[in-house]
Amino acid sequence: MKNIYRTFLPLLFWLLLCQLPSLPGGYVVKQNLVWYHTLAKPPFVPPDVVFGAVWSILYLFLGISAFLLFRKGLQNNKKTAILFIIQLALNMWWTPVFFGLHELTPALLLLVVMLAETFWLWKEARLKNGLAALLLVPYAGWLGFACYLNFGFWLLN
Repeated sequence: MKNIYRTFLPLLFWLLLCQLPSLPGGYVVKQNLVWYHTLAKPPFVPPDVVFGAVWSILYLFLGISAFLLFRKGLQNNKKTAILFIIQLALNMWWTPVFFGLHELTPALLLLVVMLAETFWLWKEARLKNGLAALLLVPYAGWLGFACYLNFGFWLLN
């Protein structure tokens, strides 16, 4: 039974922690959907429902990745842990900047920083746990797609 708690509780902790960036985002998006729908859109903008579904999966992947990276503790993984927390903090800021402040340029710059930081995190993660690093790849891919979309919104508006 102790082994279950040693596995389940840390997994639950990381899964919940990786959901934190979605908290301000959900509220801010709902308050600004009318503004968002008035923007000229670049090609390939998915329907609104796709964003929530994709982010739910990506946050799940991030939580599992963090669990795999830090299940033996943080003492030997301080750099990776700092990179991971920075990534979550950057992620939490994008939605309020784009949707809440309607600032397309700073939001785009933030995404570029997030993408670069995710690559750095991935490089660190692959040295520690291959599966954890692999789980970061869809997140990086989605951030790349988000950069394209944000750039398109910036260019057209």
